[in-house]
Amino acid sequence: METKRYIGNDTTRIFARVRAELGPDAVIVRTRSLLREGAEPLIEVLAAAAAEPGLSLALQRSLIEGALDRVEFEGKPLTVGDLEDLATREGAAGELAYAPSAPAPREDDLAPAWLEGFVAAPPAEPLRQVPPADASEPFLPPRSTPAPPPVEWGSRPRIVTRERPPASNAAPTPLGERFTPVEPGVAGLLVASGFSVEAARIAAAAAPGEHDPARALEAAIASREAAYPVDGRTAIISIQGPAGAGRTTALMRMALDCADAGRTAILVAADTSHTGGPAQVHAYGEAIGIPVFDAFSPQEFVHAVTRAPRGACIFVDVPPGRWAPPPIPSVDHFAYLAMPAHWNSTTLNAQLAAFDTSACSGAVVTHTDLVAGLAPVLSLVLETQLGLAFLSSGRDVSTGIEVADPLTLASGVFTTSSRETTNGRLVATA
Repeated sequence: METKRYIGNDTTRIFARVRAELGPDAVIVRTRSLLREGAEPLIEVLAAAAAEPGLSLALQRSLIEGALDRVEFEGKPLTVGDLEDLATREGAAGELAYAPSAPAPREDDLAPAWLEGFVAAPPAEPLRQVPPADASEPFLPPRSTPAPPPVEWGSRPRIVTRERPPASNAAPTPLGERFTPVEPGVAGLLVASGFSVEAARIAAAAAPGEHDPARALEAAIASREAAYPVDGRTAIISIQGPAGAGRTTALMRMALDCADAGRTAILVAADTSHTGGPAQVHAYGEAIGIPVFDAFSPQEFVHAVTRAPRGACIFVDVPPGRWAPPPIPSVDHFAYLAMPAHWNSTTLNAQLAAFDTSACSGAVVTHTDLVAGLAPVLSLVLETQLGLAFLSSGRDVSTGIEVADPLTLASGVFTTSSRETTNGRLVATA
């Protein structure tokens, strides 16, 4: 029986891929979890095409999800693999619990309390106090070690006082020069929420006469449209940006959503900046079920694109910095710019200065799970005149990418009447 492995953290996506590739009568051979340090475990499903009629795939999924819904551990739902791991750990803990423990020391073997601090180790034999023959004489325990030397006190530290500097005869600073003027109206509210002055002015100009900062921010984000691949046309898709900006993870998520939507998705490993780049793309492609091609020269890249089916989306993992594909007739190129939300605004602005934002199709905000608010990175998006295309959080490529919604992002910056805010993916009480 030939089996195929599927990895993810969403059973709906996993079983949809199993049905699409192996049919509705596929057999689930094994299900387990892959534990990760500092993150939720992934679900690994080993499936095979049905050799003979049996339980349907939908019934197998219902049985697995029904068992998971009834089992929780420390308030979190468990997978089948988690149950196996817990059983293994509890078995090992039970063996340790029945292991013979060392006997407790007897009271006679312990050193007297007055010996602590005078000797490095307790004596080989316990000292026993024997009262003198004449009870009228006071009894003192024998001194086994010489008394500690008396403490020598040093001289009292000298306190040095500094003279107060003479008063200056200069005129005091005017009150107006001590404080930075605050932007009025909507712009001032946006600046108070963490936006830059320039971004606040852009948002206020996008909605003249608006008094609600959330609606003004929504109008500013919606006014910058991002470009997306057109159905039926072959497209080259790349996410460009500085090193460490989360480009590869966001690209894999975008490719997975494209494949789930029914379009042909192909991965191309073209990042030659480090030796592990192609191997990482191949590992991701195997995990999400998308074919991978290597293209380390323009000729190899053109060959990979020309033999792709018509209308396919070709996702290219490119090296850091600016990248442009060789010209190919009837093929569109969509270049998105990655903006990590957890970077310092000054550093990120300096890194983005090397890119031509006019040639980009939109911005992709990455690492949104590492920040408490998106105001600083949204300020850069507004200042670069780019449309906000996608949001990416975490390192799990099996969760897909999220299309940026202006209303959701704007409501995440300000507290609404229900005292709830959202960062674009999760809702939390303010």
